[in-house]
Amino acid sequence: MSAIPAVQSAKAPALWPQLRVAMLECVRCTALVRSRSQVVPGAGEIPAAVAFVGLAPGRLGGDRTGIPFSGDRSGELLRRMILRANLPAVFITNVVRCNPRDSRGRNRDPNAREISNCRSHLRAELAFARPRLVVGLGRIAWRELAGRNVPFSPRQPSAIRIGGLCLFSMYHPAYVIRGAYSELAYASDFDRLSDLLRNAAAD
Repeated sequence: MSAIPAVQSAKAPALWPQLRVAMLECVRCTALVRSRSQVVPGAGEIPAAVAFVGLAPGRLGGDRTGIPFSGDRSGELLRRMILRANLPAVFITNVVRCNPRDSRGRNRDPNAREISNCRSHLRAELAFARPRLVVGLGRIAWRELAGRNVPFSPRQPSAIRIGGLCLFSMYHPAYVIRGAYSELAYASDFDRLSDLLRNAAAD
């Protein structure tokens, strides 16, 4: 899979409601139509300074609230870090817009077909949001944004430009909640992200 290209249009803000309707009515993935409570489009400011791309709405979070990264611990941590770093004009979305569940009703990773089916929605959202910086939260989101040939290296994060997008890799907040990465280090990553945005605005 190649990196997602940047596609920009002066008509994008006016067309945003039409994109939301298209996403809310989407039935491309039979399994996700059965498992989801609702479709969860991206949300935030348009145009955006920074866009965060996660994996999928959580069963206890976005799938219930209809808003990405809200209502669960991952969402609480992400939003707390955004506020702490005083990030401006934030847009938040996911690789897929429906909650994938396994046979026991637990969250699972979306499969390749589900990611492919939702790719056009992600591309359109990023085109409309026009962020200066796009953050891939976790390995799967990073791969979807940057392609398979670019390593996921959030412990030494730096902004790279691929396909017209300026990309930055970070761990998914769930990884931090599990204790695999310290919250203090995560806060430092957000400080670095804030510095990148300030430098980009100054250029």
